[in-house]
Amino acid sequence: MKRTSLIIATGLMMMAAISFTSCEKDDNTDTMASTLEQDDDASAYLDDVQTEVDDLTMISDSKSADYALFSVEGQGTRTRKTAWEGDWRVDTITYVDYVNGNSRYERVKNGQIVIRTLGSPLQATFERQVSFVNFNINGNQIEGQKRIVKTSEYQYSVTLQNGKITFTDGTTYTRNSERTRTWADGYSTPYYIWDDVYTVEGTDTGVNRNGYTYTHQITNALMYQMTCRWIVEGTIEMTVNGDSAILDYGNGDCDNNATVTHNGKSYQIRLRGAN
Repeated sequence: MKRTSLIIATGLMMMAAISFTSCEKDDNTDTMASTLEQDDDASAYLDDVQTEVDDLTMISDSKSADYALFSVEGQGTRTRKTAWEGDWRVDTITYVDYVNGNSRYERVKNGQIVIRTLGSPLQATFERQVSFVNFNINGNQIEGQKRIVKTSEYQYSVTLQNGKITFTDGTTYTRNSERTRTWADGYSTPYYIWDDVYTVEGTDTGVNRNGYTYTHQITNALMYQMTCRWIVEGTIEMTVNGDSAILDYGNGDCDNNATVTHNGKSYQIRLRGAN
């Protein structure tokens, strides 16, 4: 286990799309399954943004560098222009049909992400602000403002305001979130994000693609490992249009097994993991 990625938590839940293995389905169960699939889809895109920001900013540029241009292994191009506004570093990232060769997901990115950073995650003072300019993943437009502030050693407050995904079919998914992220392991390699481990607590609210208001309350801290496609443990209470269910990710194993408890019944589910 190593370092946690420290950026953005947006809804931050890599909830994978879900298919029930139980035969005991009713209309409410099917509705909740559809809801979980939508949450997974949205969360996976937001998580991908988070990983990109970490990958791009956890580097040791000198303050004298006012412009940087680079590309990494993968498809398409990804470039970064760096400037300084006093103590704030401002990175403007431009994507053209880019696929990150290190990422767990093979998604195509276009547009720009703008990242303003004060300090670094291991310093006493750290803040990061993220916004988007005509940015999309696989053609799905991403909007919102994200802010990360260090509150104590290895712990960060993460908020997402006016988060919105407009999917290629015209439907939208909105999210606002208040999270606490704890860097559980990996801080000994601060410039390499791909061995991160972290835990997340907090809440999400928004409107899903069916027009229903939803709330997510993390009841046991979620654990993420950058080496694993799925959340490895933790529970979420999910309420959609007045209907509630508990999603349990298990006991720390990196697998796609989880349990949903809905209307007093528990269902074993298999997480698909979006690509």
